Amino acid sequence: MSQMSARRLRIGGPLLIAVVLLAVAFGAAAAVVHFGGNKSSSTPSGAAPAPPTATAQCLSDSQARAIWTDVNGRLDALVLHPDLSKIGGVAEGTAAVDMQQYIQTKLLDPKLTERERERLDSLSIVQAGCNGQPLTLRVTETLVQDDYLAADGHVDHQDPAVGTASHLLESFARSGSTWKVTSIASLDQTPNPGTTV
Repeated sequence: MSQMSARRLRIGGPLLIAVVLLAVAFGAAAAVVHFGGNKSSSTPSGAAPAPPTATAQCLSDSQARAIWTDVNGRLDALVLHPDLSKIGGVAEGTAAVDMQQYIQTKLLDPKLTERERERLDSLSIVQAGCNGQPLTLRVTETLVQDDYLAADGHVDHQDPAVGTASHLLESFARSGSTWKVTSIASLDQTPNPGTTV
């Protein structure tokens, strides 16, 4: 190698390293401004903040509990005032089909309504509803009240399962601004014949 080439290499090496470091520094600075940086200076007033991370889109335990409580309350209201046309407001999929069959055969045909209340004993998240996926919960609930009411309001009969705990796997899907139950499966060895959808 000639002396001229060796000298160029020695001089060019540090220059090349400096250029590369400078490019990396500018690239990192641009990335910080684009992806997070100082929000007060990089995000115009009124602009939507950057989308949350994937884990931030998952539901917390308290959110899952609130969804279960809301849907369960709407299900109880539906059987107290049974109306097949209102099933779509609280259920979809297999849960809606099961609910329609239950309401028709157990309530509308015999001209009954159902006053039902459950106590949530435990709830654990199986699938946290991340990124538009369903929310799936493992639930233990105890049937506190289950009265079947005649048209005049008197108790026709009660479910013998009152006081019994049920272990369920329940799935929910977001539908607009609300959540709906999509499936309910018993995890008990012998499903309780009085357990409703």
